[in-house]
Amino acid sequence: MTDSVWVGMGQEIQRQLSLQVDLSFQRHHAFMVEHGLEHCRNLVDIGTGSGRFLASIAREHPAIDFHGIDDKAHMLQAATGFDLPNIGWSHANALDRQTAELLRGADGVLMRNIVLHLPNTSASLREILGATRPGTRLWIFDVDLDQCQCVPDSAAFQGFLSLVHAFCERSGVEIRTAARLPQILATSGFEVTGVVVEPFNNQAIEGPRFAEYLVREASLYHFAVHGTPGTAELQPLRELLRGNAGGPSQFVQYGMVMVAAEKRLP
Repeated sequence: MTDSVWVGMGQEIQRQLSLQVDLSFQRHHAFMVEHGLEHCRNLVDIGTGSGRFLASIAREHPAIDFHGIDDKAHMLQAATGFDLPNIGWSHANALDRQTAELLRGADGVLMRNIVLHLPNTSASLREILGATRPGTRLWIFDVDLDQCQCVPDSAAFQGFLSLVHAFCERSGVEIRTAARLPQILATSGFEVTGVVVEPFNNQAIEGPRFAEYLVREASLYHFAVHGTPGTAELQPLRELLRGNAGGPSQFVQYGMVMVAAEKRLP
């Protein structure tokens, strides 16, 4: 997926990344600690985005060296604003030689919201993780459409899922994270140690903030697929989320999955 599909949406993407960290940091951090973060000494964050999540982790773990990489210059420009002694930044693609070199020296790898953007997911992950050494710990946080729910069902929510499908199918991106990732990771020598569906829904998250997140997410997908933010087209989704989804009568979940794995010793 090239940067061109996002031209004109930079500020919206930055807002969305910030909100995502606000909504999920505590759960993601706790999951990483549960699956061995404090045993790491050198962690690489692939697709670090604005760097806000990595900076928050780095503040909590000053004994660990962190390195965030991203292939979008404007994201790295924002990330470098987090000036911490145990964190560095590189402008690189996930499949670049520079990334492989960083991974060879790492004992931890973080991938938040990047699998959804990796073309030919299985091959890309095998290439990226092939550079890691035995004992490396891996954490993946990403969307899984198998875990998306709307009860009672809604045409507006199904329209949102159709946008996600259309976005992914154009690049051969795998979107059944929990079902597919364990076998993909096994081919790279990783054993999955934990898979948890994050409670990313309107009951676990304050209704207005959840509505803000999902509507903006839908708008970004609409822009990538159709070239417009979909203001009129997404009005039914806004009404669903800002109306019924704020109460117990409507359950809406965006399927976010947390996966932990460790590379087996030879």
